[in-house]
Amino acid sequence: MFLLALIGCPAAPEIEDGNNLCGTIVREGGAPAATGVGVYEILDGETACTEDTGVGGGWWGEEVAAPVPDGDFFQAKVPVGTYGVEVYTDSDYAGCARVEVPDTTTCAADIEIVVAERVYADKPNIYLYPEVPTPVRVSLPAWKYITESEPRYPIEGWRAVAHPDGKLSTPVGTRDYLFYEMSWDPKRFQYDEGWCVPGAQAQASMEDAMADLGFLDNEIADFSEAWDATFPTTKWMTIYPQFDDLARLNIAPAPTTLLRTWFVVTAGCQSVTMPQLTPTDRVGFHAAEWGVTFLEPLDRPTVLVEGWR
Repeated sequence: MFLLALIGCPAAPEIEDGNNLCGTIVREGGAPAATGVGVYEILDGETACTEDTGVGGGWWGEEVAAPVPDGDFFQAKVPVGTYGVEVYTDSDYAGCARVEVPDTTTCAADIEIVVAERVYADKPNIYLYPEVPTPVRVSLPAWKYITESEPRYPIEGWRAVAHPDGKLSTPVGTRDYLFYEMSWDPKRFQYDEGWCVPGAQAQASMEDAMADLGFLDNEIADFSEAWDATFPTTKWMTIYPQFDDLARLNIAPAPTTLLRTWFVVTAGCQSVTMPQLTPTDRVGFHAAEWGVTFLEPLDRPTVLVEGWR
């Protein structure tokens, strides 16, 4: 997976008359060629391609142009305004840039976009436990980076009735949790705190950490069920727990407490500082989420979405 980030304003070659939005794509390493570009309106009061939306996305309006890249260059004619520009590759959605177009006749909005590596956040599960049955809306502003979801993720977010026992009444039936997978920028993770462990004990060490952090027995059991048959093997692994700078998650109404942890797993034993695993007090309307990211050279397992009770 690849992310495109707005970084500069080089001169655009071979600009056709009337085009006022131009961009050059710079591919790093083995990045694939872009196969499509989408230019979208940004709705009033919304954001696009900023830190606030994680790695991109946002609640956007209609597509106003879909230029086909000419090699690593694209151009289009659009009305004056502010847009979110998406670039696609053969693999999946690649990334976005926020663009101001101040003129209708020249390529004043000339941008350069760099393709960078991306990884997957596998099987984040979201659990909700209100004190009484409660209609809820759960949304991920960076929704355009979602690669799998169950129930299928609508653009406006999931809607369900959450029950005190954790059951979720959704339009497609009862669920124990909300599931999604998402592509992510590996540079957003922290690699200073973690622990080194023999590969055969890595999954168990993560489950122990979940218990220390305050995850419930059913949430840890779901973690075990997801990875027992698919967790990769290698002699040593380093586990980096992630508590901050995760994909932004909106829950309405907001829970009293929210416990979120993703685990980044890499091969080999790295020099790290053991983190302080402070338990979260699960009181009132409480919610939780866990997820896992495997970095190369570990193989990314295939996670089956099945077996809800």
